[in-house]
Amino acid sequence: MTRLCDDCGEHAAWELTSSRDAVVVPPDTTAMASCPAHRLDATEHMLNQYGNVTITEVLG
Repeated sequence: MTRLCDDCGEHAAWELTSSRDAVVVPPDTTAMASCPAHRLDATEHMLNQYGNVTITEVLG
């Protein structure tokens, strides 16, 4: 399955995931897909909202 960028709909090269630093039940996590043009914007958004981000390359 091909992932599409959440910003523009182009082929996504990365999936970005974040979770809140505070302990909450259930865990407060989110994920975004990003193309090369929007990866930095998506990363900055995740860092501002969650304080951390994990970037995984999407193959396929």
